[in-house]
Amino acid sequence: MNLSEIIQLPVSDGVHLFEKDKNQFEEKYLAIRRKEKRLYSDDEVKLLPFASSLNPHRKEWDYRSRSFIRFKDYLKSFNRELEILDLGCGNGWFAGELSKEFQHNFYCIDINFYELKQGARVFKNDKIKFIYGNILQMELEKNSFDLIVLNSSVQYFSDFSLLIKELLYVLKLDGEIHIIDSPFYENEKLSEAKQRTEAYYKSIGFPEMKDFYFHHSYKDVMSFNTDFLYDPRTLRNKLLSIAFKNDSLFPWIRIKR
Repeated sequence: MNLSEIIQLPVSDGVHLFEKDKNQFEEKYLAIRRKEKRLYSDDEVKLLPFASSLNPHRKEWDYRSRSFIRFKDYLKSFNRELEILDLGCGNGWFAGELSKEFQHNFYCIDINFYELKQGARVFKNDKIKFIYGNILQMELEKNSFDLIVLNSSVQYFSDFSLLIKELLYVLKLDGEIHIIDSPFYENEKLSEAKQRTEAYYKSIGFPEMKDFYFHHSYKDVMSFNTDFLYDPRTLRNKLLSIAFKNDSLFPWIRIKR
C-alpha cells in the first residue's frame, strides 16, 4: 500500500480506516486511559505538549514539552517537504503542534479510534492524515517515509526488532526513525521494571494490561544503526536533571539504515 492508497481508504469522522473492527487492546487501553485521566478535552489537546494548570499530568507534560522542543528544533535542519509517519499518535497532538510551523505531510497511525477521531476534529489540516490501523498489517510500500516518529509508543509493541525492521523497510534510503520519551532499560533491570509495571496495573484494577505493555532494553536498540540525540544516562544530563528537575527521563534515539 502506497501513501496515495492510504488517503483513499474509507473515512469515518475524519479518520481513514484500514481496520474495520475494534480490537481487544483498544478497549482495555481506553479504559485505563480514563482511569488515569488521560483522555483530555479538545481544548486541552490543542495546548499539548504545553499543558494547562488543570491538567493532572502537567509535570509529565513539562518533561515532554522539552523533548518536543528539541525535536522541533532538529526538524528545522530539513529544507524540503517531508513525509512523516507519527506511529502511535494517540490524539495527534505531536503532528498537530508541528504543523503550526512546518508544511510537511503527516501520517498519524494508531489503533485507538477514539483519540484518532479527536485528533481529526481538533487538528483539521490537509497536511495531516489520521489512519486507524496496525502498522504491522498494512504492508506499506518500500521507501515511503523520510521520518518515522514513535513518541511514547514503542512500549506497546511486543517485538522491538521486528518493528524496527518493518519500519526500516518503509523508510527512505536517507530516512530516520526517531524514538522519543519511551522507556528503555539495562538488561539487569528488565525484571525489576516488569515487576513494577505488573504491580502498578494491579493496583489500579487492570492487572491484564501487563500483557500489552512491553519492556525493551538498550541492548535491543544497539542492534541497529543507532545514535542517541539525548541520553539521560550521561553525567551531564544527570546533573542537569537534578538541578532543574524538568527534563525527560527517557532517551531520544535516532535509527538509520
